[in-house]
Amino acid sequence: MSDEAAALRWSVVEPVDGVRVHGYFFVQHMFATHDAVRKTLPIFSGRLPEPVHVGESEFRLGRLVGRPSALFQHGTGFLSLTQAAESEDHTSSNWRELLRPEDIWIALANAAAVSTAMRKPAAAMLRAGGALYFLAPTDEALQKVLHALAPTEESGLEPMSPADVARLCMDSKEAP
Repeated sequence: MSDEAAALRWSVVEPVDGVRVHGYFFVQHMFATHDAVRKTLPIFSGRLPEPVHVGESEFRLGRLVGRPSALFQHGTGFLSLTQAAESEDHTSSNWRELLRPEDIWIALANAAAVSTAMRKPAAAMLRAGGALYFLAPTDEALQKVLHALAPTEESGLEPMSPADVARLCMDSKEAP
């Protein structure tokens, strides 16, 4: 078996709110498998990412308390997986209407917290009904997340959830 990564075949790759969204759509019951990783991350074939945490674990970045639904080791970094709210299955024809911007920002906030806590890069992934999304933020989108977290020190202020960060990022549509 080769250690070289297999190319991932995304169904769509399009920008949404300063984030390049890579979407993979599937019929959920088609992945009724005993392999939890393959069921959770169906786009991967061959060598699979290794589970590190499954279930909500806390990762801190200053006031932010990130709680991804799962964390996987992949290459030299991590995949931070966030589970979106229940919805009908996303497809290549309806995903833009069903993918909630709030879920994108929550996943990005979770990945930022994971990356800081684990001191390694963490890719933001989002699992929604019948879809797996990889979220690649632009520099401007990353600046929105960092701006929402300011001040980043724990200075006696209330902890922030990824949903709090998402609201601040969505409220600053015009600001980078």
